[in-house]
Amino acid sequence: MHFINDQEIRELISAKDIIDTIEDYYLNDGEKESFVPERLFINDDDNSALLMPSFYEDYYGTKLIGIAPGNAEIGEVTLRGIFLLNDRKTMKPLVIMDARTISAMRTGAVSGLGMKYLASKETETIGIIGTGDQGWSHLEEACAVRYVQRVLVYNRSKGRLNQFMEKAKQKYPSIRFEVSNPVIILKEAQIIITTTTSVEPVIAYDGQVELTGKHFAGSGAFKSFMQEIPDSIIKEADHIYVDTHAAFFECGEIINAINGSQ
Repeated sequence: MHFINDQEIRELISAKDIIDTIEDYYLNDGEKESFVPERLFINDDDNSALLMPSFYEDYYGTKLIGIAPGNAEIGEVTLRGIFLLNDRKTMKPLVIMDARTISAMRTGAVSGLGMKYLASKETETIGIIGTGDQGWSHLEEACAVRYVQRVLVYNRSKGRLNQFMEKAKQKYPSIRFEVSNPVIILKEAQIIITTTTSVEPVIAYDGQVELTGKHFAGSGAFKSFMQEIPDSIIKEADHIYVDTHAAFFECGEIINAINGSQ
């Protein structure tokens, strides 16, 4: 059975392709052709194991993910996994893919679709907090839907930050990349992207920065005690969107927003 690795996946499909596919799926009632059970979420101390099955048209797919937040401290990636695609009728395995890449590209594309319809069309500057796989995929998706001219980047690990900056400058030579911090990012970026596993908000907001016209894309908080965007910004938001109902009991921002409204 063939294994499709990171490089092959990126050669076969682009950021824009994924955004367009997700958009088409929802606009043309793709949900009628699919069955997506609730994912199985298992906590093992600080680590998490996820089993995500799905059925669509002629295919049955299962994504197996392992997340180890502590890996960041030892220079290892925090997410690993495989995606197994099967024939839906016979259940014959067809191909195995790198789920780390698929997860990053899919999550970034959902945020990219949100940017396409919700972020200002005049967006020139974006800010990225977190330079792992998700930070990179969100950069690609933002550039696919907006004419990005300047990117402000922040990450706690200088090693990962430097790697991200070098890679980004090579792929997008016409864009100005700057090492920044959350304070400047909040003030100067029109789109603020957070892709961390932080248990405390990575952005500080005291009401002194004008938020009108700013778009926030948070993808890191996948447990109830994690939170990237502070309550103070959530309260100021005109609209809040989630990509799955699971966010109502898994995402710290959404849980706190619901509890605060009761």
